[in-house]
Amino acid sequence: MAHYELRPFALAEAETVASWAASLDDRRDLDGSSQPLTADDVAVWTMETNWAFTLRRDGDLVAYGEVVEDEVENDVEIQHILVAPDMRRAGVGQALVSRLCAFLAASRPYREVWLRAGRQNEALLACARAVGFSEVDGMSGPRYQWLRKSLARLPASDLGGVERPPAPNSGGAGS
Repeated sequence: MAHYELRPFALAEAETVASWAASLDDRRDLDGSSQPLTADDVAVWTMETNWAFTLRRDGDLVAYGEVVEDEVENDVEIQHILVAPDMRRAGVGQALVSRLCAFLAASRPYREVWLRAGRQNEALLACARAVGFSEVDGMSGPRYQWLRKSLARLPASDLGGVERPPAPNSGGAGS
C-alpha cells in the first residue's frame, strides 16, 4: 500500500510542478490561461496563497495544491491541484485533496471548503466528487464549476505527514 505524505511546498520544486502541465489543455484546466506553465508561474501562485503543499508517494513528489483563505468572504478554497502525469487517475488527486481537507479541519476555523474546477477538467471534478465535494447551484459560470464540502464531520486525524500546520505565508512560500 502506498504511503502518502503532505509537505509544505519548497520553491526548488517549482520546475517539477510546472512540468506536469505538459499541454496547453492542462494549463487551461488549471487557471484558464493559454500560455505554457512555468516555474515562475508556480512561484507567483505561492505568493498569492496562504499555504502551498506537495504530496509525496513513497517519497516521490507526485502532486501539488494550495489553500487560500478569503478574509473578505470568510471562507477557504483549495486551488491549483496538479498531479504528475504518470500518477493521474490513480487516486493521487484524491489523496491530496483529502489531506488538504484534513489540514483545514485540524487547523482552521472553517466549516466548509470550496474548490473551483474548469468545466472541462473532468479529472478534477471526478476527484472532488469522490472525496465528498458537491456542486453548488447558481454559483458557477460557463467555464468553471464551484464545489464545496463540509468540514464539520471530517476527522482531522490524517494530516498525511504534516505534524503541525505551518503558519500562513507572509510573502510567499519562498520567503
